Amino acid sequence: MPSHPAPELLHLLDAAGLQALRSAWAWRLGEVWQPLMASVIGDVFVLTPAGSVWWLSTASGDLEQVADSPADFRARLSDPEAQDEWFLPGLVHALQEHGKTLLPGQLYGYSVLPVFEGGSFSVENMLPVDAAAHYTLSGELLRAAARRRPGEALGAVSLGD
Repeated sequence: MPSHPAPELLHLLDAAGLQALRSAWAWRLGEVWQPLMASVIGDVFVLTPAGSVWWLSTASGDLEQVADSPADFRARLSDPEAQDEWFLPGLVHALQEHGKTLLPGQLYGYSVLPVFEGGSFSVENMLPVDAAAHYTLSGELLRAAARRRPGEALGAVSLGD
């Protein structure tokens, strides 16, 4: 596997996507960070002011430190297991083989986020969506889910509140 993810696994964040990410995910990422890399499955790697690199899963809301520095992150990108975990190349290739191709500004979103009942990382549950819409919807839904008590229904979610 190459020392960096294949271009078809990467998403180029545009201004609208970055603004949506900063707004809808501030509850999880805070206010001060810089994007380093985004995947076509919607995940983002960010650099904190302390210099560490974190992986945000927009499918689950999980935030995990993956490197102590950008140099360490670049080194970890050469690990085939890390690439498989972070970028899901097999799933991306299956999506492409099923005719689910991306247009500029799109990434693969979910009909149902994998953390909810009926959601999965599967060709059947994923489709090309506008990146800014994905970041907004996933961030707001997962923020609302994180606020609920165990057993409490999610209820209505107001985007942008």
